[in-house]
Amino acid sequence: MALDLPVILVVEQGGGELQSPSRFLQARFKVVTCPVEAVALEYLTESRPAAVLLDAASYYLEGSSILERWNAASPGTRVFFVDAEGPWALVMEPAASDAGQMAINPCALAEIGSAVDELLGHESAGGKECQDGRMAFLAV
Repeated sequence: MALDLPVILVVEQGGGELQSPSRFLQARFKVVTCPVEAVALEYLTESRPAAVLLDAASYYLEGSSILERWNAASPGTRVFFVDAEGPWALVMEPAASDAGQMAINPCALAEIGSAVDELLGHESAGGKECQDGRMAFLAV
């Protein structure tokens, strides 16, 4: 049954905060983790998972250049950034067309699998991300 689950690549580099969110993804996704960016980029190129989860700190530090690097490795793979604080998380996806736009899905940490499903369009009817009122588009 795990073979039918979409694959999510979780990249946690040096002391990142994605270890806790990863365990909440396992009920909905096959989770592949990697702490080394070069190895994770190679895996991404070869395996084409449904999405990549990166610690939001990397986006805060590098900006859109990190998104360009991951999109170049696998143009069709969605790249999400996770900011986990205590029992809460923000799952964020910069818009491909405009670097100043970002889809943000706040959720309880234990519901991160559902939040990623929503962003991927698996749960929302018709794939409309704003349908349930939890999604917001924010210019940064």
